[in-house]
Amino acid sequence: MYANLTNVALLENERIGPGLIGTIEFESDGQYIFQGALIPTTERLFVNLERGDEGVTRHEIDYTDISIVTVERRALSGKILNFWIDDKVEVSMNISSEKNLNKFLEFYRKHRARALKFEKMRYEKTHQI
Repeated sequence: MYANLTNVALLENERIGPGLIGTIEFESDGQYIFQGALIPTTERLFVNLERGDEGVTRHEIDYTDISIVTVERRALSGKILNFWIDDKVEVSMNISSEKNLNKFLEFYRKHRARALKFEKMRYEKTHQI
């Protein structure tokens, strides 16, 4: 099932957060719309896509690669969650549950902030003379 991370090697202290299930827009092998799940961990974001007979395709995105996350309201389709990498939307999901979205975003923001601080500290240390 696409809603979990079975058969994924997690890092020693990596923990799985609250995921979101729904319709995802993401380019994968020439296809763009899938049923799937967004699953954050303390280290990265997994995009799990249901591929019919092929099973689940899993993509991972490092928190440091994500430039911004936006939530937009559309009149006919409700809320859309967008993950931007550089200046392009890489992943979008139609959100059906406000409660699940809030839990997801709270977990994501907390752990992305930690990842960015860690990267900044690591970068500063490697360039000190």
